[in-house]
Amino acid sequence: MTLLLDTREIAQVLTMADAVAAMEEAFRDLAAGSGVNRPRSHTYVPRPAPPGEDRFYLFKSMDGALPRLGMHGLRMSSDLLVEREVGGQRRREKIPLAPGGKYVGLLMLFSLETLEPLAIMPDGYLQRMRVGATSALAASRLARPDARRAAVIGTGWQAGAQVMGLFDVFPRLEEMKVYSPNAAHRAAFADEWSATLNRRVTVAPTATDAVSGADVVALATNSQVPVIAAEAISEGCHVGSIQGREVPDGLVARADLVVVRERSEPTFWVMGDRLPHEVSRRRSVEKGDVDASRVVTLGDVVTGRHPGRTSDRQITLFTGGGSGGSAGLGTQFVAIGALIYRRARERGLGRELPTEWFLQDERP
Repeated sequence: MTLLLDTREIAQVLTMADAVAAMEEAFRDLAAGSGVNRPRSHTYVPRPAPPGEDRFYLFKSMDGALPRLGMHGLRMSSDLLVEREVGGQRRREKIPLAPGGKYVGLLMLFSLETLEPLAIMPDGYLQRMRVGATSALAASRLARPDARRAAVIGTGWQAGAQVMGLFDVFPRLEEMKVYSPNAAHRAAFADEWSATLNRRVTVAPTATDAVSGADVVALATNSQVPVIAAEAISEGCHVGSIQGREVPDGLVARADLVVVRERSEPTFWVMGDRLPHEVSRRRSVEKGDVDASRVVTLGDVVTGRHPGRTSDRQITLFTGGGSGGSAGLGTQFVAIGALIYRRARERGLGRELPTEWFLQDERP
């Protein structure tokens, strides 16, 4: 039988600590050659848009396998992408255009032994936890061990997972400042996470104030332009970013070490000659925008092949899409999906679908 899960059930079985552990094992597998990843692929179709906006249908997919878990995973999403100016900054937003004002994103798990689909689940919540856990794992290996002050730029869906992840791997954090351009949003965000985690989260009036003197900085925005000034980052700081366009060129240049999920880069396929901003403004090692000799993988750091930070004075940068390395990895989704699948089976969660619905006599 194929297991069908919903977001509520996923949230019941997935903790941040478990997600961090799953990501660590996945990156160990990749570094050891015991896993495989297909780089993320984006396909864009231009759509009608009002003046001042660009709109694209975006189909995104990635997949990978971890023989240790006996699974292959395929993550895919079907989105309407909008790029526009908000408050003088170029921003990228996804519009919930599916019936009921919803989004479309799925993870499918397949058995390496029997080939059959094992599970189908929505990707929204687990994707958020995957991103937060990966950033937290990188921070735990790249930030100074005595880190006490953290800052988060962004107060949206992904920023919440950054707060969870940092408090998980740095339980002795004494200060967490948050900033986003909307004062009401950042105040509500700080109140929400202070109450949820029973830890003190405060607001900063500017991005510079938030990151000034911070030991760890997490950038979690949908901005298509840099959201901090490179010179505002203190010596010895670790900066994590969920997408490279929010990182200033000056910070990439200042960083003593740039760490990415994997060296392979995503692919982009666009109908016509109207390019999305996230494609046209993307940094790339292949284009020479980033010095390849300064880029290492998280797997190499986790396994000790690369020492990571070697001095308290170094600035370290962990980033992905748009900064010379990979975006999210299909292999990560296998790791977190397998964890969810196993826990859900143990607790009797989800709905059983006849596997025969997905099988056929005809040769594909």
